[in-house]
Amino acid sequence: MTQRRLLGVLVVLALVASACGGSGDDSAGDERRPGTSVEAAGQATEVGVGVDDDSIAIGVSLVDFECIQDFVDEIRLDQEAVYQAFIDDVNEQGGVNGRMLEPTFYTHCPIPGSEPSSLTTCTAATEDDQVFAIVGQFVDFTGDAQLCVTRDHERILITHMLTQAMIDDAPPGLLLTPDITADRRLQVILTLLRTEGTLDGKKVAVLAESNSESRIGETIEPELEQMDVERGSDGILTITGTDTSAAQSQLDAFIERWKDEAVGALIILGQTTAAKQFVEKIKAELPDLVIVVDNTSWIEQAQDYVVNGAPTNPYEGVITAEGETGDEHMQGEEGQRCHRIYEEQTGNDAPGPNDVVPGPNGKRLGLYGSIGDACVEITMFVDIASAVGPNLNNDNWRAAVDGMGPLRIASTKYASLGPGKYDADDTYRIVAFDSSVGEEGDWRAVTEVMNVAEL
Repeated sequence: MTQRRLLGVLVVLALVASACGGSGDDSAGDERRPGTSVEAAGQATEVGVGVDDDSIAIGVSLVDFECIQDFVDEIRLDQEAVYQAFIDDVNEQGGVNGRMLEPTFYTHCPIPGSEPSSLTTCTAATEDDQVFAIVGQFVDFTGDAQLCVTRDHERILITHMLTQAMIDDAPPGLLLTPDITADRRLQVILTLLRTEGTLDGKKVAVLAESNSESRIGETIEPELEQMDVERGSDGILTITGTDTSAAQSQLDAFIERWKDEAVGALIILGQTTAAKQFVEKIKAELPDLVIVVDNTSWIEQAQDYVVNGAPTNPYEGVITAEGETGDEHMQGEEGQRCHRIYEEQTGNDAPGPNDVVPGPNGKRLGLYGSIGDACVEITMFVDIASAVGPNLNNDNWRAAVDGMGPLRIASTKYASLGPGKYDADDTYRIVAFDSSVGEEGDWRAVTEVMNVAEL
């Protein structure tokens, strides 16, 4: 699905940053489905920065893939044309309450010290170009650039790879994502595991990076207490950039302790902690251990074992939570709508989720991901802004977001926004990696997809 492909790219960027020191029916598909309009009494009547009688100025932020092409296998080209296709579609349907979207495009290099950066995009869009909102890829793992837009300049930002801490530091309703934060995803995984009884009768330990340690007490401990499972010792790895020598020694000691304690299940927190150099060692010493990981960034590493014909795969059976597969999603109304819009606007065929599109220098082209991201971000902005009504400003935007409830998202079946809930994705089920699925291995569904907002 779109989020997984984007996440895979951005996880690589996170590791680069660390190393540098710094994922239907045609007529029904065209219908707008905004939330309840906030045109009620008491709505502020002035319009916001970047809004006039005829237009809404928006910024579209994109990663410069030429800057990072040495670090990734998949690149995105012609991104502006993809976003413009969805903007043109909106404008051809009458815009947003009669106002046309007028985009300004920005690119940034996410490698620390490189220019232009996402902070540069923030100041250019908010101070020079006076946009009402920014959508797109906005990569700054410190959160400074995201808060530059929302907290410091009080503009709306719809993007990816947000943490709950970033959202909490921004004014309510201004920092949004169509995805799910890592914090809520962990809560979802644990709730699903409790519902299914996956950890019943097992002694459970946790392995985390030092920057994820707080999540053990805040999220994991309360859930494990509800499951009434026995606890093993937790392990905290010290990982600095690409040097994992200290972490390897720490892990050796944790493994011996888990053996002595007869630990039966391990919850791994963090993208780096789930890397194959750690998982290989754990499974070699504890082959029957049930492993649960709070993210899906490791799937390409798991697939590498299949592609290379390795006799064993340490990720076999590793559990996490994921939503619909790309093929499942493409059978739905939103997936079909997005691809139809792209094809009608550009005259080009849209690739499917499993199509490999060759690019220059042996790279893959991430056109499927570009289409999905552009569709979800533009759709999310348009549906909320449409719900605001004619008086488009931050206060009324916030009221619309808090009253939105369920909404359509191009990359997921169930989604919602509401007071304090500014990450939209609600589509999840328990999955396990299975090397026999597809040509490279993929998720095997353990439970049915469900709306986790209802749990």
